Amino acid sequence: MKSKKSIFYKLGLTLIIVSMLLWITPVVVPFIPISVKARTGIITVALIVSEILFWTGVLLAGREVAKKIRGYINPKNWRKKQPSEEGSHKEE
Repeated sequence: MKSKKSIFYKLGLTLIIVSMLLWITPVVVPFIPISVKARTGIITVALIVSEILFWTGVLLAGREVAKKIRGYINPKNWRKKQPSEEGSHKEE
């Protein structure tokens, strides 16, 4: 039987994912035809809100969830084998 996740866990996970999506803002905003001041403000607010959402999500979902998600999006870890994969494949 699956264990039910609490509403706080689900809400925290959602906030963490939304915060990660907000990091796309600095890539997209420079191509929008608005003033430089407006671009700077939008990017700054998006990054601040992103951090607030991330840490609120960590408080609700737990530190382990945040570490796991950050590990997935870190390019350094993309080519590393998972611990379960290392034990199942033996090199001769």
